[in-house]
Amino acid sequence: MAEKILEHRSGVSRNQQADPIIGSDVDVLIDSKIVIAGAKESDVAFMKTMLEISGFSNIITTYNGNGVMDCLRQGIQDDICNIDLLVIDSNLPGMTVSELRTMMDEFDEWRLIPIISLTQESEWDHAQLLTDLGHSVTSLFYHPLTAESFPPSVMTALAVKKERDEVAQRHIELVDELDKLKVMEARLQFSVGHDDLTGLLNRRRLEQVLDLTLTHIRNFKATSALLYLDVDRFKVLNDAEGHEAGDSLLVQVANELRGQFSVSETLVRIGSDEFAILVDNVTDEKAMGLAEELRLLFDGYIFEHRHSQYHLSVSIGIKFIESDEVLTAGDVLAQANQACYTAKKRGRNRVHLYCPQDTEMHTLRHNVEWAPRIREALQQERFLLEYQPIYSIGTGQISHYECLIRMKGDDHVIYYPNDFIPVAETMGLIHQIDLWVVHHAFNLIRTLPEDISLTINLSGNIFLDQNLFPLIKQKLAETGVNPSRVIFEITETAAISNFEQTKEMVIRLRSLGCLFALDDFGAGFNSYSYLKQFPVEILKIDGSFITNLDSDPVDQLLVKSMIDIAHGLGKKTVAEFVEHQSTMDLLKEHGVDYIQGFLVGKPRGTLIS
Repeated sequence: MAEKILEHRSGVSRNQQADPIIGSDVDVLIDSKIVIAGAKESDVAFMKTMLEISGFSNIITTYNGNGVMDCLRQGIQDDICNIDLLVIDSNLPGMTVSELRTMMDEFDEWRLIPIISLTQESEWDHAQLLTDLGHSVTSLFYHPLTAESFPPSVMTALAVKKERDEVAQRHIELVDELDKLKVMEARLQFSVGHDDLTGLLNRRRLEQVLDLTLTHIRNFKATSALLYLDVDRFKVLNDAEGHEAGDSLLVQVANELRGQFSVSETLVRIGSDEFAILVDNVTDEKAMGLAEELRLLFDGYIFEHRHSQYHLSVSIGIKFIESDEVLTAGDVLAQANQACYTAKKRGRNRVHLYCPQDTEMHTLRHNVEWAPRIREALQQERFLLEYQPIYSIGTGQISHYECLIRMKGDDHVIYYPNDFIPVAETMGLIHQIDLWVVHHAFNLIRTLPEDISLTINLSGNIFLDQNLFPLIKQKLAETGVNPSRVIFEITETAAISNFEQTKEMVIRLRSLGCLFALDDFGAGFNSYSYLKQFPVEILKIDGSFITNLDSDPVDQLLVKSMIDIAHGLGKKTVAEFVEHQSTMDLLKEHGVDYIQGFLVGKPRGTLIS
């Protein structure tokens, strides 16, 4: 009967197959720690002897309830009790099995320890059996014990303990795993709406808040402002000190923003060095005031890293949001960004309120629209060259032509350099255009008479490219052109912007035999200073001095001095923008070497000698 009840309480049916116990499992069970407690020393000794004969060696004996509790307390190490089984005789003074079980169930360290209860009764007591089993007693034995039944029951109880421990451990592992998953979920939920570095809200969350703000503004005629902040010259710090220093600065900026605004404002890191602050219920004057306070806060900010100091400033764009505008969250963010862009273009360290008429944005949109056109023209070979003749005063003939680039649109409209060259320089496409010009100019010049030279215009940046020299050298070898017939033309502004590197490349190309002309000479304040150091053969006097030459005595004086100085340095001069015979006559008097302009000839798609 007892076996049936135990089987029922364990929840294991007769048909279920348990894994067979192997030798290593038996060894583990044999080494288990067992406490035997009873009032009679002879009974306790008898039970201990039976277990020792069966191979159990880790046995503790005690003779009262206090002894049992001492064993349980002393067995606790690192929140785990090392006792595996209690064998309790019903005659134990000071504590009953039910009292012991009740106390043990209150502590996690003891809750899983099984109990074998021994009774002195020799008759079946159904009520006592249910009482003991109801208090988590694993087995119930009657005196006298036998060697055939007691040790196997102990082994079974220890196996139950081992199974309980494994289940409990698995439960702990599952709880830990669940806790970790909850932490991961919380972190994921946080990262969805927050910036990992600074802990501020991110752009995605800002767009959600803006949607709610716009709805509120439309329904309640409220106002808000989005302040868009960009750290000036942040890339300098990143390049000089590394991204770790840059990240440290961004964290400091975020903390400064937290100290400047209350929790009612929405603080956001848009990305990189860009931040945003959404402020509700403000006028445009108050928004400008808040932005100016921010600018002043960071204007005197000093960031220190590895004994180096960096003075910080910010550019701030403001988008004031009113109910009479139909905007999306993306519109608000874009316009605030555009206002910040305008602030940076106008000198940085300033505040700018968004205005649709800002010229900087028109220029930016123009560049964005033109960049794909230029790329497409490069891919589809829709660039072309026109040639303007240059007249030699000495020979009375056309001595060379200047190559002028044009671009044919997909609508077959011809576009001039002013339309696309500034865009190409801004968008990083000028390098490809320069190489296209060099390639086509060299292919043309080998078809021309030997007494005709070509002037090739190049941007200043191409002279910083170390691939330019081997390309020119290769083209000279391929075409067999006399290098003295190739005149590279560079503007004075481009030459000055990267003077040393440009000068070095010019010297290398001149070593191949190519000539150089300095365009727009006289337009800069340092023209004569750089002329002394810059190795060119020809000076092209800026057209602003030529246009009104026959009616402006000051221009005449300046042009005469330029020609004289150029000749004194052994250089030739070219006068551009010559449109009238009277201008040409004056230039002849002043000793100019070459004339270029509509009087001599307009740019054409073919060469006419």
